[in-house]
Amino acid sequence: MRLGLDSYSLRWQGWDAFQFLDYAAGLSLDNVQFSSRDNLASHEESYLRSVRDHATARGLTVEVGMGSIDRHAASFRPEWGTGEEQLGAMIRAAAIVGSPVVRCFLGSQDERAGTVPLAEHIAECVRVLQAVAPLAREHGIKLAVENHGGVDLLARELVGLVERAGPETVGVCLDTGNPPYAAEDPTLAVELLAPYTVTTHLRDTRVWATPDGALAQWVPLGVGNLDLRRILALLAEHAPAAPINLEVITGVEPQALPYLAPDADFWAGYPDMPARDLARYIAYAQRGTPAPLDQLTLPRGVRFPPAGQADALLSQQRRHFEESVQHFRAVTA
Repeated sequence: MRLGLDSYSLRWQGWDAFQFLDYAAGLSLDNVQFSSRDNLASHEESYLRSVRDHATARGLTVEVGMGSIDRHAASFRPEWGTGEEQLGAMIRAAAIVGSPVVRCFLGSQDERAGTVPLAEHIAECVRVLQAVAPLAREHGIKLAVENHGGVDLLARELVGLVERAGPETVGVCLDTGNPPYAAEDPTLAVELLAPYTVTTHLRDTRVWATPDGALAQWVPLGVGNLDLRRILALLAEHAPAAPINLEVITGVEPQALPYLAPDADFWAGYPDMPARDLARYIAYAQRGTPAPLDQLTLPRGVRFPPAGQADALLSQQRRHFEESVQHFRAVTA
């Protein structure tokens, strides 16, 4: 299996594309996924070729990505054009830089209970993906839709989107860290999505039961409940070409999932979750370690380290990523 870095793991470092590549090469990784459009300073061909050549000289492959393709989503960036214009631009960039995929997503958990019905969000994504399918085929690029944002689409829903959009050009960027924030067992998500997976974001989560449901917190690999051996076996069987990109997100407080509280609004976002899937998650939470990770954390709602904590949090971010690399290699040795 090829081991990679998702750039979001180290988003606070302030690095450009070349610094990400140098860091990955220093850890003897195989792949770097620039999962955000912002990771690339330009879409000029000369710049993209320089990124490709820098990666090749260090024995690395590259993947590229962008954010939401759904004009109804809160995170959609209309200043960059329509969904199909943005995705088309990323396909062209991917062809130059040598990326076999373009990662993208619908939105976040917030879209599930907003004013626009989820079905309309999905329909818009399908429309955009089908609109750029001829360009994707022309360049041999696969469009990798992520189960994103803790989580915008449950695994069964994402399978439905891919089938509607056309699996010959559309696949999945499989994220193992987002499902636990929606009461979905990540191993279940992998079982359903592995046959469609073309790239990954591998992340561990510590989940433990509470009287009202569960608490979930992202942690370094090996510190949470993730059944890493089972998940890697599933990916080896169904998606052997997909790199294992570590997306290590730490420094955040646990999130409550009050799915057992009668007055909670949790089910407003997930009214159709099958009972068998929830039962599996309940069992998953009951096996968890009932304590948050001992770490520095940002206050809720703060996305970037304040000046007084910046050095310590940036150091912690790098340390947690490197510990995750070490754990992955120990498990797969």
